[in-house]
Amino acid sequence: MKLERITIENFRQYCGKQRVAFAKDDQKRITIIHGINGAGKTSFFLAINWCLYGKSVENIKVVDNVGELMSKEAVNQAAAGETVRASVDLSFLHNGDRYQIKRVLQGVKQLDGSVSVEETDTFTMMRTRADGQAERINNPIGTMNSILPANVREYFLFDGEKIDNFAKPEAASQVKQAIYLVLKLEILERARRHLEAVATEYRKELKNKSGQQLRDLLEEEEKARTEIKKAKDRVIELHQEIESAERKIAEIDKRLREMENTNILQQQRDRIERELRQRRTEMEEIVNSVRDLGTSGYFVVAEAAIKKAVLLLEEKRARGEIPSDFRQQFIKDLIGKMICVCGRPFSDGSEEHRTLLAKISHGLPDALQDEVLNSCAVLQAFEERTEKHRADLDTFMRRRSELIDIIKILEEELDDVSRQLKGSPLEEISKLERKRENYKADIQEYTLEIGSLHTRMEEFNRKIVELKKEIDRARREEKREALLSTKLDLAQRSADAIGEMYQSFADDMREKIQDKTKEIFKKLVWKESHFQDVKLGPDFNLEVIDRYGYSARPELSAGERQVLSLSFIMAMSRISDEEAPLVMDTPFGRLSSHHRNAICEHLPGLTSQLVLFVTDEELRDEARQNLESRIGAEYRLEFDSRTSCTEIVEVR
Repeated sequence: MKLERITIENFRQYCGKQRVAFAKDDQKRITIIHGINGAGKTSFFLAINWCLYGKSVENIKVVDNVGELMSKEAVNQAAAGETVRASVDLSFLHNGDRYQIKRVLQGVKQLDGSVSVEETDTFTMMRTRADGQAERINNPIGTMNSILPANVREYFLFDGEKIDNFAKPEAASQVKQAIYLVLKLEILERARRHLEAVATEYRKELKNKSGQQLRDLLEEEEKARTEIKKAKDRVIELHQEIESAERKIAEIDKRLREMENTNILQQQRDRIERELRQRRTEMEEIVNSVRDLGTSGYFVVAEAAIKKAVLLLEEKRARGEIPSDFRQQFIKDLIGKMICVCGRPFSDGSEEHRTLLAKISHGLPDALQDEVLNSCAVLQAFEERTEKHRADLDTFMRRRSELIDIIKILEEELDDVSRQLKGSPLEEISKLERKRENYKADIQEYTLEIGSLHTRMEEFNRKIVELKKEIDRARREEKREALLSTKLDLAQRSADAIGEMYQSFADDMREKIQDKTKEIFKKLVWKESHFQDVKLGPDFNLEVIDRYGYSARPELSAGERQVLSLSFIMAMSRISDEEAPLVMDTPFGRLSSHHRNAICEHLPGLTSQLVLFVTDEELRDEARQNLESRIGAEYRLEFDSRTSCTEIVEVR
């Protein structure tokens, strides 16, 4: 989707008809619309949203609590009984076709000067294909929603004042929802839910029509699936509880760092926890390495057999049996020609003939001889690998033992810090530390319960596999309702497959968005050396990691949160297949010059079309220079205090 032109007529403070042509060239892709605060930037931004979606679509509020949409000046100029129209006309390109949409709101001016506005607006859409033929779209709302769904609108047409929402500590659900919507994961989820519902109906129907044994098995399967769903829902709740507890711990740590009586102890704890994380990560790597050695060390188990085989082969080599003096095929050729190697002929049954036959009977076939020789080399290599395997295992186990001691010491140091804080004579410090300890205990309990729930889900999944086998046997025995059984099986298997596909796709996309967010954030934030990483975990918690390995999100400034949110939104638009412009209302209001300059330098390369509604103060000096070569259209909003109306003036 690429915006071409917009015509605004009698919409809010825009009286009369005014038009703007958007820049859409690949090189000059930026449109700047600037004006002082109150000049009409937000009204213009609102006009685009209203034209595309109206006040609401599919229970999603688009225009809410913004006052009257119809121009008060236009109403003032109209005579009593005259119809007043507010409209926005927008044309755009999408997938090779040109679309023109128009939304109109009408009202009649009353004798008392008020206007009686119609309850609903009128929305029309025309499409001009590449061959030049124009046609009216009979389902304009559905078509518009398929081009740029209303539920992802705010990630492409967004208010800069609210952009930092994704970076707030409590924003995990918003981040998850954004990924869910922009990447169209709801399509897979909706398909899975639908198939689950269909399978449930088939199961009920089959239960009513089947024998007692099959009914019991189907009921048992249904109970198992219900238990799995309960466990999954509980896991989600526990992850939310963990996130909340971690957020509260971070707040307590920040408070303790700021207090004069505790800042040294808290810094000591920060250092210990940082080292503890590093050591535990190393321990995990060591354990994985030992596990890999264990699963690949089959030749160590066979060491005695390998040594015996090598010894046997060496004995045969010493006796000259391996390799033999002559290849069997060579001797066979001599016998076939009845000519000795010296060229002298010999007869059948002669001494020479008998000698050659004996060599064939006592020697190894050529192919087997080759295999034996190859086996010698392979077995000797196994002996070398066994020694290396043992050496590696010894090294890993020694390091594991060292790490156990180091971790134990670090944990004791942590306990000592906690005891000192809890024993503080200052009641506030003691209370904070006890709260922190309780949150830590809660996290451990939640984590333990999550592990237990995963085990429970695995058990039920195994039970379902066994039940499916029994159900199949029961169906074959009954030999009735075969079609219904097939439908049930197909629906359930499809739902399960889509569920696995959904999870795999969601995890893959989450990691890609994480990597792209990190890449963009490092470009846009000016303290890139301080922020070492950006993480988007399985719980969809968007985290920034500082150079010390700690979560820096609670400490981010408003500007840094805005940069993180913008990085996340841009990452989603790059990873998704949505082709949409990026329209930003007041994007730089809370940003420092460093952030503003970096964003203006890199933002044009991250989107196919950029529309910026800015104040003159937001876009000046280096920020303006960074955009200058990419600006294809520029307009100024001039507010007339006599009429309270705004005129759109073309600058370039």
